[in-house]
Amino acid sequence: MIFYRKHGLFGFMVACLWLTGCSVGPDYKPESPKFQDSWISGRPEQVTEEAVRVDWWRIFDDPLLNSYIERAASENKDVKVAMANVSKARALRRAESAGFLPQISASAQGNRSDSSDRLSLSTGGSAKPRNVFGIAGDASWELDLFGGTRRAVEAADARLEGAQASYQAAMLATLAEVARSYYTARGLQKRVAITENNAELLNQTFTLIEARHNAGEASEFDLSRARGEYDLTLARIPNLRAELDASVFALSVLLGLPPEALQEEMQDVKPLPAPPDLVPVGLRSDILRRRPDVKIAERELAASVADIGVQTAELFPKFFITGDAGSQARVFGDLFSAGSGVWSFGSLVQWPLFQGGAIRGQIEARKAESAAALASYEKTVLGALSDAETALTRYGRELETRKRLSKGVQSRRKSVELAKALYEAGEEDYLSVLDAERELTASEDDLVVSETSSITKLVTLYAALGGGWEFHEATD
Repeated sequence: MIFYRKHGLFGFMVACLWLTGCSVGPDYKPESPKFQDSWISGRPEQVTEEAVRVDWWRIFDDPLLNSYIERAASENKDVKVAMANVSKARALRRAESAGFLPQISASAQGNRSDSSDRLSLSTGGSAKPRNVFGIAGDASWELDLFGGTRRAVEAADARLEGAQASYQAAMLATLAEVARSYYTARGLQKRVAITENNAELLNQTFTLIEARHNAGEASEFDLSRARGEYDLTLARIPNLRAELDASVFALSVLLGLPPEALQEEMQDVKPLPAPPDLVPVGLRSDILRRRPDVKIAERELAASVADIGVQTAELFPKFFITGDAGSQARVFGDLFSAGSGVWSFGSLVQWPLFQGGAIRGQIEARKAESAAALASYEKTVLGALSDAETALTRYGRELETRKRLSKGVQSRRKSVELAKALYEAGEEDYLSVLDAERELTASEDDLVVSETSSITKLVTLYAALGGGWEFHEATD
């Protein structure tokens, strides 16, 4: 009677501990960094604090780009790697949560044994060989009294959310790179077209100078200069075409296609879109919510704090409820007959009383990892703010450059017309015409470079603000 009372009391105490079990180790308490919520780089005439547009690429109104974005979102290899990592993290989370459940296994045995004749005779037994058959089921259930399993699941949850944020980061980077590669290629197409057109104009001019030279109306110097300008302009085309091919190749790979897949589709020259008058950038504080890299760092910090609890739980005893049931017999056919059943039920306590400081050393290591994760998170937040401010100021400055270059090109075109008129009137030599045309070519090329840069820097701004990954998640 005393035996049962004691064990009943023990069971009652264990049940109370289990129901009121605590989770050792520190609780994670996220803290939002403090910083100015208004932008320091945005100009009122360029940006607005409206929410960042999710499908920002649609402002360019380019159906081909839209189709490339859609394909990249589902076929890009980096995105697929990130998606697989999410599946892995989800599976690891399930594995950790299995610690809440009993562990059950089954076994079967069959053996024939014989003992020593000397041993059997000395004990008065028989040395006859005998068979033993058995089947059994075993169960063991660890009661998570000190929260080691709960902390492990907490860490797994945080790492799963971190993997999901990594997927978002891969999606964001891919969509931005698709848009940048696409418009880099479009800009290079325009530069090739401008250079080829200027080469044709210079060739016509050279033909005219050659005719005048043959008639004694133009000098050898004018003829040589005209030929040189024509050849130098032609020399720029191969490098531009090589850069164009490289951009198209890169775009194809981003879409999960072979490098040559888009060459025919990207042959047609299309104008570069004009950048929007106002760009919605939201508030600076939105970066903490939108930027995937900030989410990754914050979730890793949360996981590292939970890891401290996992290791701290190793200092405390572990309580198990164990049991098994089965059947044993000397004849296989008797395994399921009456009287062959066997069973046991009990409890087990394991407590690492002395480990030479190994457990406490691991706890200190987890604390150091958590401190490093906190510093990394704070650095990521600062870097995200810097990225956004830098992208904002670069885009704004590029718009100013583009406007000034546009005015400069108009002036250069007028200069070419005036130089040709003066040359035809005999008031200037052809050197002034060549100089004016060369300056126009350089200005037009600079303008296209700036037009391309304004678009790619706008894309970089949207990426720095963390816009784009939600669109595909919402349509999955």
